[in-house]
Amino acid sequence: MSVPTLRHSSRHEWLVGACLLALLGLLASAVAGGLPGAETVPVQLAPAGPGPDAPITADGQGLVVDGRSADAVVRMHFTLPQRADRDDPWVVWIERKPVERVQLARDEWSSSSRGFFSPRTGVGPLPTGYAFALPYSWQGDVDLELRAAGDLPAVLRPRVVANAEAWRMERQGVAISATIYASLFTLALLALALFSAARDRLFLTLFGCATLTLITLSAINGHLYQVHGLRWLAAWGVQGLLALQFLLCASLPQLLLRYASTRRLHPGITRGIDIACIAMAVLAAVCLLDLQPLVRWLLPLSLLSRAACALACLWLVLDAARRRLPMGWPLAILAVLTIAAGTGRQLMLWGYLQDLAWLRSGEQLALAGAMAILAVGVINRISDYRDQRDRDQLARLDSERRMQREAARSDLNAAFQVKLRSCAEGDIEWTAFHLLLEHLVPLVRAGKAVVVARGYHGRNVQVSVPAARKAEAEAFLAKRELSLKRHAANGIPLQQPLSAGDDGALAMEALVPLPIRAPAWGMLLLERAGGEGFTTEELALAGEFIRLALVHVDQALTAIQLRRSAELDALTGTFNRRTIDQWLVRSFGEAERDGQPISVLFVDMDHFKAINDKYGHACGDHCLRTVAQALRGSLGEGDLLGRYGGEEFIAVLPARGGAAARMVGEQLRADVEGLMLEWEGQPLRLTVSVGVATRLHNELPAETIDRADKALYAAKRGGRNCVHVAPAVFS
Repeated sequence: MSVPTLRHSSRHEWLVGACLLALLGLLASAVAGGLPGAETVPVQLAPAGPGPDAPITADGQGLVVDGRSADAVVRMHFTLPQRADRDDPWVVWIERKPVERVQLARDEWSSSSRGFFSPRTGVGPLPTGYAFALPYSWQGDVDLELRAAGDLPAVLRPRVVANAEAWRMERQGVAISATIYASLFTLALLALALFSAARDRLFLTLFGCATLTLITLSAINGHLYQVHGLRWLAAWGVQGLLALQFLLCASLPQLLLRYASTRRLHPGITRGIDIACIAMAVLAAVCLLDLQPLVRWLLPLSLLSRAACALACLWLVLDAARRRLPMGWPLAILAVLTIAAGTGRQLMLWGYLQDLAWLRSGEQLALAGAMAILAVGVINRISDYRDQRDRDQLARLDSERRMQREAARSDLNAAFQVKLRSCAEGDIEWTAFHLLLEHLVPLVRAGKAVVVARGYHGRNVQVSVPAARKAEAEAFLAKRELSLKRHAANGIPLQQPLSAGDDGALAMEALVPLPIRAPAWGMLLLERAGGEGFTTEELALAGEFIRLALVHVDQALTAIQLRRSAELDALTGTFNRRTIDQWLVRSFGEAERDGQPISVLFVDMDHFKAINDKYGHACGDHCLRTVAQALRGSLGEGDLLGRYGGEEFIAVLPARGGAAARMVGEQLRADVEGLMLEWEGQPLRLTVSVGVATRLHNELPAETIDRADKALYAAKRGGRNCVHVAPAVFS
């Protein structure tokens, strides 16, 4: 994650954390505003009988239930003022704590027995305390006995309040509990929906942990046993409550381990946490066995597991905050508040602190807030998934673009190889640039494209796409040719806005120089309607296509030169013997197929050795070149001329028989004889002897050449400077 991302994430998490803390503060102020007021009657507690071990707290305001089945009894004394309104009775209200039974008694009167695990109709789905309505007739001094028993240590602090005040406290508790339950229920649903969308087990763990927290808190408050479909859970009593606490203590560290990704960073510590969580899960299973003798051992283990869970969670969130994980520091603050509130509530249950609304609900509010902040941090993974999805999508699009352009590059390369191979020498540059524009324009989305090259391989080339705008492009280039030439010398691509058309619409123009040697220069012009410029990648692609086109042009011209040097005689510029032999085989095959005649002429310079001996080989070469030029001028368009070796030339005359071939031979002889040559001021007279042979039926090229060669020697023997036609058979 980059530094800017971390800073943005940090601002984001502190904003969310501040909002949640502000909401928690408003709820806390509402709790503080609901403390009992003037409608409270002071209560004094005294031992019910003689004995030093009276079950009363040190401040004398609470009944201590020691966790044994025997009843703990104290005497309550209070004075009820006279009330005119009989519709608003006095009520003894005791906070709802996990006791088996609690009851009031006086002489002949006794209240109904209430119990934490005994659901009772008429108290609502979310009762906050045990409310005992006193008879209307009671006024003045009143003495009552408060009896309570339970398997869990607890301190009961009775209050005598007006009925309206009791209802106000009940409504306050209901509002707080409903807020906590609704928050956890919403978090569970949200986590389940995120798991179905993202398929990340962290969201499933969050769902399980939020659900278990909701069930555990509702069991601790006694509300779970008020639900009709879940009243059977009260059969486990205290051990069922302890089992839920063990499971919650086992699940919270596992959630934080997944959130903080601590396993790969601290394998040793996480292994110890995993072992402790497994041990808590085993203890939860033991609780569900409902073995009563184990209760006295399970209670301290429950406290120990809660302390271990608190320390493990605190270390995990501090480590996450140190590593700057999303919502790490707000979660660490809420974890400290939750631990502090839980410690205060436990001390209140033991009677060391006053029974205050802050202590009753603080731990659960802080835990719900911590779960909410943790959910925000976990949900931050959605943004990670989105970023990863965006990166994958961009990578896929980039890969598709690369594949598309690679395919276009391959297509262009194949088109160059096919088209330029069969192109005439003078059309190679134009064909290459036209193929370049055909393949480039769709990729860069250009509305108009022009390639102009001046002096490239000695030619001026200009290609426009679309072809219908050729005249417009020529007029446009004529005005800017000088500026384009200057820019081509820089060799740097450029793009600039310009006005296109008569309406002055905005367009973008890109200029990409052609990397060709001076004094030649060239430029590729791309035009796109609108204000969107060409990207660096598009300009790079254009430059790559240009280089590919230039490479193929050079290769095609080089191939022509190589092919020409392989086919032609270097001295005379006529075909060499190898090429003539290939053409003879092809021409004889076509003549045989079409039933056409074909003739071969052997031309040999007379007394050539004497010229070399007298004037030197340079003069001899000059004579050979001159004679070859004269012979080429006397032959027709479809005829072939080649140097067969030394001073011998051979001519192939397709579709001509003996008489026509003889006439051509006479023309060749006369043209050479009429040459006016000088070498170092001395005139030279050249003549040639010609042997003619016409292909016979089913005759091979070698056989016809042999007969023409014999006819040539006959012409030599006949006095030279003459033409001799070979008969069918030489004697």
